[in-house]
Amino acid sequence: YAVTIAAQPSNPTQTCAVTNGSGTIAGANVTNVGVTCTTNSYTVGGSVSGLGGSGLALSLNGGASLPISANGAFTFPASVASGATYAVTIAAQPSGPAQVCTVSNGSGTIAAANVTNVNVTCVTRSFTVGGTVSGLIGSGLALKLNGGASLPVASNGAFTFPTALADGTGYTVTVAAQPGGKACTVTNGSGTIAGANVSNVGVVCSDRIFANGFEVSP
Repeated sequence: YAVTIAAQPSNPTQTCAVTNGSGTIAGANVTNVGVTCTTNSYTVGGSVSGLGGSGLALSLNGGASLPISANGAFTFPASVASGATYAVTIAAQPSGPAQVCTVSNGSGTIAAANVTNVNVTCVTRSFTVGGTVSGLIGSGLALKLNGGASLPVASNGAFTFPTALADGTGYTVTVAAQPGGKACTVTNGSGTIAGANVSNVGVVCSDRIFANGFEVSP
């Protein structure tokens, strides 16, 4: 006699093996054939795109973090049993530049194959540049950010450029047009975006001074 597996179980998928499955009938019923089944396990992975910084880490079902250092394929080292659920989440967002990464196709139920279609997409965060104007009397003041379109400033107080800059980008604020009768200068006007809005640019306006027909610094 020979006992064999005719069909392996599914939902979940398992692999069954036979012990004491063959021999010769010897005057008695055979009762010691053993069939042992184990649930199959499969890996979970996918691909990362848009990553420009360091520090990204992923987690599978809330387990240990998997550091990701570059774009491309990734696979969690721990496998998940067939029929079990899985969920891939962001354990830590990247920095330098600061980015926001999101997961698609990140959850489901393990069937009878490895999961390879989890997608992690990263986008660099953007931040605004602004500051404060003081000493302004009159009209005509305009500022520029990185040589772009002029931002008219009508009064003292806070200002913010409408265009945000990606983290890690350099910035330079300049005076595009001086107000009548005043000379405005910029302090803290240049630097590099570093994971936060810039709000310390100072624009100070004072009376224009002339000597012998020439303008001198106020």
